[in-house]
Amino acid sequence: MAYVCMHCGKEVKALEKNSTRCQYCGYRALEKKRSAIERKVSTD
Repeated sequence: MAYVCMHCGKEVKALEKNSTRCQYCGYRALEKKRSAIERKVSTD
């Protein structure tokens, strides 16, 4: 599963079991990468 670092914005592809840090800047806050699927919502 892909994650995005909230500090530097780079994609972190694989996380180890004990490691929850960005591989590039060491920041600990990561978020799941959103899918590129567009969703249509009716406004009725």
